[in-house]
This record gives sequence, structure tokens and C-alpha cells, in this order.
Amino acid sequence: MGQSTLTRYPMPGNILVVHVADTSPETVEDWYLSSLAEMDAYSGPVKRLYDMRDLNTVSIEAVRTAVKVRRHPKAYLVYTAVLTNNSTVAALVRAALAVQGGGNFKLFINESEAIAWLHAKVV
Repeated sequence: MGQSTLTRYPMPGNILVVHVADTSPETVEDWYLSSLAEMDAYSGPVKRLYDMRDLNTVSIEAVRTAVKVRRHPKAYLVYTAVLTNNSTVAALVRAALAVQGGGNFKLFINESEAIAWLHAKVV
């Protein structure tokens, strides 16, 4: 059994970067449990920058798990910028995030554009 490769670190402007290096079962489980725990504590909008530039694909279990996370009652508070330059990853992320309406997510190739979008969405 492997270990999660998920890493999280804060950036200026109250942005939490979530770096996803793989979509192994351990990483998906780590992300799922930590996301639910974080959302339970939210009292206002939050900014998340998902760095998925190291991925060439996303496991079907990761897509299913993302759908479950997006159905959390406080998921609407999460403004999500996703960094990827891989069209397969972008398509799978778009499908998973489409569960949440309201336009609280956007895909980016450029990190500075992603950060600017997050700052424009959540002051």
C-alpha cells in the first residue's frame, strides 16, 4: 500500500494550493477526507488553487470522489482554480466539477491568471 502524494500549502491572499501528483487510491482518500473536514468548518468563501500540472490522466475513482465532494452542502463556498495543460485531465476535471453550478471553478494553464481570477472572485 502506497502513501498519499497530496500536498497543501498556503499562498498570500488566503489561497490554499493543493498539489496533486497522482490519483492513487491513497491520494484520493487523503483529498476526500481532508476536503470534507475543511468544508465542515467553512463560514465564508475560500480560494483553492489545484495544481494538477503533473498529471497525464485522472483515475475514474478520483472523478467519482470529486463528484461526492462537490455535493457537500458547503461546496458552493469553494472557489476553485485548476491548473493543467493536459486536455484529458481538463476534460475529466470539467466533468467532475460541473456537478456544482454557479461558476465557482475555472481551468487555467497560467498560474498568475488563476490567482488573479481567485482574487477577483473572493475579496
